[in-house]
Amino acid sequence: MRWFKHLALAQRDPDMQLLISEYGYEGYGVYWAILETLSENLNGGQTTKLTLPLKSWKNSAISDKKWMKIARFLSEKNKISVEISEKLVTVTCDKLLKFRDEYNRKIDKKSGQYPDNV
Repeated sequence: MRWFKHLALAQRDPDMQLLISEYGYEGYGVYWAILETLSENLNGGQTTKLTLPLKSWKNSAISDKKWMKIARFLSEKNKISVEISEKLVTVTCDKLLKFRDEYNRKIDKKSGQYPDNV
């Protein structure tokens, strides 16, 4: 996926306001970075489930512990689903499929990989 739609009022969502209140805009940035990583790796199919080492989900500007706290917070608020093992992190956000770009939506529709009502 080349891009996804970013809702202009996303930060007014009550859960996003709690995220910003708890973790500042660093937490908000982690949320969008997770969605970007999922989008970058979305290659057809009907799931956004992606398993990577923790270092691939984050950059060195944030500690592992803080990233995991933010990811768990997002999971508790049903923004993403996260499974954390000793060395791997699996993140899923199937809601992202409805925000995929029109270019990919047309390609996916032609190939029959996605139903129209996703």
